[in-house]
Amino acid sequence: MSEERWKKIEDRLALEDVLNAYCAAIDSLSDMDGLLACFTEDAVLDLGGINLPRFDGHSGIRHFFTQVFDDMTHHAHFISNFTVARMDGDTATCTAYVMGMGVARDGQSVLVYVKYFLDYVRARSGWKLSRFAESGLMPLPESLTGIHGRD
Repeated sequence: MSEERWKKIEDRLALEDVLNAYCAAIDSLSDMDGLLACFTEDAVLDLGGINLPRFDGHSGIRHFFTQVFDDMTHHAHFISNFTVARMDGDTATCTAYVMGMGVARDGQSVLVYVKYFLDYVRARSGWKLSRFAESGLMPLPESLTGIHGRD
């Protein structure tokens, strides 16, 4: 196999590893450093497709996930259909299907089936998410905005 093909395989696995690290961090409900390490400093977390706000940069992402970590007692995210739609040098665009579920401290539960839209850039330390967006694959439950829809 050519060196170029090996490099594409390594990059594809590294891109998916970033998404796996993101899900592991949010499922831990405590690993803010691990979560932020998945993103560039100026990344955009756009949750408009699931009726939640957009957050800019590490400070905005930290603000949102601090609330999530405080609000939830359990989280689980399962990824499938990871696809590299485009890889061009030091940038890539990927998608994935995700089943996410959780239980809030107030007793509400949430189960969503969503699609992630992911833009990556290659940094010195490896691939990072520069833009993260999602939209519903199935109707979204009211509990999603009931739990996460406040500032």
